[in-house]
Amino acid sequence: MMGTINADGKRIAALLFRRIGDSLLAIPALRAIKLKYPNSHICVLSESHVKRVFEGLEFVDQVVDVERSPSAIALGTAIRNQKADIALDFLSDPRTAIACALSRAHTRIGFSKSVRQFLYTHRIAIQNPRTPVYSAVHKLEFAKALNAANGDCLPAIALSEENEKHAKEKMGVEAAKTIAMYVTSRRDYKRWPLDRYSDISRKLRSEGFRIAVIAGPGEAAIASEFCAKANLADESIASFQDIGDMAAFLKLCNCFVGNDGGPKHLAVAVGTRTITVFQNDPWEYWTPPNSPQHIAVGGPNVSPDIAEVWQAIKRLLIDSNV
Repeated sequence: MMGTINADGKRIAALLFRRIGDSLLAIPALRAIKLKYPNSHICVLSESHVKRVFEGLEFVDQVVDVERSPSAIALGTAIRNQKADIALDFLSDPRTAIACALSRAHTRIGFSKSVRQFLYTHRIAIQNPRTPVYSAVHKLEFAKALNAANGDCLPAIALSEENEKHAKEKMGVEAAKTIAMYVTSRRDYKRWPLDRYSDISRKLRSEGFRIAVIAGPGEAAIASEFCAKANLADESIASFQDIGDMAAFLKLCNCFVGNDGGPKHLAVAVGTRTITVFQNDPWEYWTPPNSPQHIAVGGPNVSPDIAEVWQAIKRLLIDSNV
């Protein structure tokens, strides 16, 4: 990595955001940069389905909606249209690296991946799988390159009054005893078996908790399948099309229990406790470090059994009497 840069008064373009979790985990870096350089202008380039993550944040000045999977030329043009002095390539795939090179930004920061790393003026080491760290901590290296890092690694999201209203209407009156369960995932390998989640839901209900099965776009069918296995009414499904509404609902819940994915990171962003089941990923990548409020169960090449997950739930929710 080369020397640090002064971003005072500069126009900064951050790109390219395509997933809820990855977007949220970049928030601490953007926040740190704005805190250090309040006169900078931070523009986020995001695909439309995740732009809501950045809207309303006081440290993001502008959100530009780009087409889904834009070409390198289209993305480079979008950066250039912002007259960016600095491009922060949080994705760092071949297309975004080329886009940064085409953008005319004099400072281009991205991860040291393959030969494309040479399209950046400043490079950030990729994670060492032997010593994994929370992705938000790793992404703070972008802020460090601008001499702007601080110790706050938790994501955030801005909720509107409308989001809060919708969440209260959907929740009803049992928020303090409601457990948000997320039993699916965009990636198959992250899905803990539904039968095991069914057992967990029964145990939670026997302790007096209410289950809300979280479902995003395209996930209602799996949520309904789970409800059938767990003997839950379909009314237990909390289905969302709007990221802000989902985040506001998760904020009301007692705890999140489920697979790693966007809803888990939204729960962290709104301050809700989480218990996340991992099967094929190092949990360190996706779990806030040194936080008793965020528990990970499992890890690489491990599919935890029901007893392990239930023990974590008991420790956080039942034995603590919180």
